[in-house]
Amino acid sequence: MQAPLVRTFWLPRDGSAPTACEDAFAVRPGWPFAAAVADGATESAFSGAWARHLVRCFCRELPATPEALQHRLAHWRATWQPDVPATLPWYVADKLEEGAFAALLGLVVQPDGTWQAVAVGDAVLLHLRGNRLLAAWPIDDPGRFHHRPTLIGSREDGAPPVEGTGGRWAPGDAFVLATDALGAWLLGDDPTLPLRLTTGELARHVTAARRRRALRNDDVAAVVVHCPR
Repeated sequence: MQAPLVRTFWLPRDGSAPTACEDAFAVRPGWPFAAAVADGATESAFSGAWARHLVRCFCRELPATPEALQHRLAHWRATWQPDVPATLPWYVADKLEEGAFAALLGLVVQPDGTWQAVAVGDAVLLHLRGNRLLAAWPIDDPGRFHHRPTLIGSREDGAPPVEGTGGRWAPGDAFVLATDALGAWLLGDDPTLPLRLTTGELARHVTAARRRRALRNDDVAAVVVHCPR
């Protein structure tokens, strides 16, 4: 069976360089298929690097249940080695001591027609069939996104609450994994946009929505997954 087809999308906030983007994504092609997005918290130091580490670890190890993800977090923290300059301003050094923080959403799709997802924070998974949204998870209302979501910390000893879900996919189904600002906008506007637009067209729509303040000016990342027919 052909593996899912994938498109990825990311865009830094207006006024920021691409290298400053704190959202991240990763994909594991083939079967089992996996994808993940993470949203680094702006308030913490090196959160973009932490977000990239989380999505890579997820797609390598596939911890597709809350228990499995919680079990792997200690190892992920222990293996994270951010590229820290030899000298840092005092305020950055203080932030580094507090640790980096990020939200994480991961999806695993199996060839037997099943899928599982785990989430910490407010990235969103959209399950679409044709031109219809079947489900949005773990948030299904654009008004429920907020600025203080649960996050995974790089220095915390315990595991944060992890949500899990799963179901069955049908041939031709699609999934969209999106970080919070993009997910909230899609839920309030048109969840099928990432299926119908090219990457360049979606970037122009996001930029226009930011300018009219329909979409919060924040880094965005998404993975669009097309299940085989």
